[in-house]
Formats: sequence, structure tokens, C-alpha cells
Amino acid sequence: MPEFPEVETIRKGLERTIVGKKISDVKVRLPKIVSMGPRTVSNIRNAHPAKTKLFRKLLLGQKILSVKRRAKMLMIDVTGPLTILVHLKMTGQLIFAKKGERKIIKILNLPNARREVLPHKHTHVIFRFSNGSRLYYNDMRQFGYLRLVTDKELPAVRELVEYGPEHGDLTLNYLLAKAKSRPKLAIKLFLMDPRIVAGIGNIYSDEILYWAKIRPARKLRSLSRGNMAAIFRAIPKVLRAALQAQGSSVGDFFKVDGTEGRYGRVHMVYGRYGERCRKCGSVILSVKLGGRTGSYCPLCQK
Repeated sequence: MPEFPEVETIRKGLERTIVGKKISDVKVRLPKIVSMGPRTVSNIRNAHPAKTKLFRKLLLGQKILSVKRRAKMLMIDVTGPLTILVHLKMTGQLIFAKKGERKIIKILNLPNARREVLPHKHTHVIFRFSNGSRLYYNDMRQFGYLRLVTDKELPAVRELVEYGPEHGDLTLNYLLAKAKSRPKLAIKLFLMDPRIVAGIGNIYSDEILYWAKIRPARKLRSLSRGNMAAIFRAIPKVLRAALQAQGSSVGDFFKVDGTEGRYGRVHMVYGRYGERCRKCGSVILSVKLGGRTGSYCPLCQK
């Protein structure tokens, strides 16, 4: 799932490519991907043809004003006043193509993955702009969504209200207070809870804990103030470095232009189970926590 560095990289890419453009057409190829209103979208959902038609009708002729982000949610502001909320979930992609450009990308970022011309079978929504350019929404597992809300409805979007602070707004005292209230929770799951910290998932919780020298299964009650301070320092260090490298292209993440992010090349532990630690040479181990897998170095992390 794209996390803060990937979603912010996409936001910046969209800001460069679609802001100021006028929507001339919206083609919804998989109706269940789009919805209307502030109500939370379930992973298990059905198509509503009337809502799909309204989604398209309201967006035709509208101009893209800005692209914002809250946690892992993209917020595309258009005239109306309307906002398209985009959550990529596990496998969502937004790929931009210039007028006349034949866009060919991998479905997955794997060495032997095939390259396909867009739109392909996993392309579910296509935005066309008045200058001939296009924006494709692809989603292999179909968990993501595009939700259209009015500006008046934005305060009622539960996810936006419930998200915790962004990493730049964190304080050590905030983390300590939250940790004290959930003493039996594993630190990795604590970092991945979007109600506590926005934008951290499986990838960066592993990397943050590596640099903080803390094992992912450690219970919060076992962590000292010094341990929490190390985590507090590691959060911005890792996320800023990942953003500078334009994210981690593991699985299905690609930038808006269809190219890869570079941070995956320097992961210390995530996705490296069974490999050697880059620092000490120990074999990277893994642990299951709440249905997720955490990777760690048994020597560098305690």
C-alpha cells in the first residue's frame, strides 16, 4: 500500500501535470470504484449506475484547482466547488499521459512483469482533459476508490477527521501519551495505526524501527522514554529520505509519469527477509503481527 512518501510523490506529480486543466470527459470502466458523498467506502461494494452517471456529469467541464493530501488520501479540488477524494489502498495507481503519448507501464514492479499499454484491463477510470492529455486510475485488486464530495461535505468525511497528526506535527509527549494508553500493543502496529500517526504503513514502520534500533514486536510497555525518543527522531529521518527518493517502488507503486521511486533500493529491512543486514551482516528475520509481517535485524535491533 502506498504510504506518505508515495502518496506525497503522487500529489506533487499531479500538481505539476493536471492543475489548471479542464475535464472534458470521464470514463468509468468499473462503476464500483467511484462513489458520491462523505460516507465511508467499504472494500466490499456494489456499483450504483445512477451515482456513476452523476459522478461523470458533475465533473464534466470542471477545472482542476489544486491537489492536496491528508495522510494517504489525495484530495483533488475542482471548480464546483467539489473535491475528488482518491484512496489508492493496496494497488491503486494514477498515471498521466500527455496528448498523443502512448503510455506503456508494468502492472507490477517485478523483474519479469509484463509491460502493457494504457488503458489496460486494470484501468478503471479515465479522465480526459481539454488539451488532449489523460489521467488513468489503475487498480489490480480494486480496493481503492474515487469519491466525489462537495466542500460542505468534507467535514463529514470520517477518515479525514479521524486521522492522527502528520509526522511533521508530532511531538514526543504526544507519542508517549498515546503509548501509555495502549501498553500491550506492539510498537510496529502502534506506528501503523492511522489514528495515531498519519501515513505510516508496513514499509516505513519497519524502516523507522530499524533506525531506532527497536524490534517490531516490542510491547509499548517495555519501551523507555529513550526508546520512544529514538523512534520520534527516526520517523522524520526515514520519511523525508523516502520522499526525497520519490518513494519505494515495491509491488505496484509507480510515479505519475510511470517511472519508479528509488527508496526501495536502500531499504535496510523491509522486503529483505533472509538477506544480510547492510550494516552488521546478520540475517534479516521476520515476525507476524496482527496479520502483517515485520522484518528486523536481530543484532542491530533490540
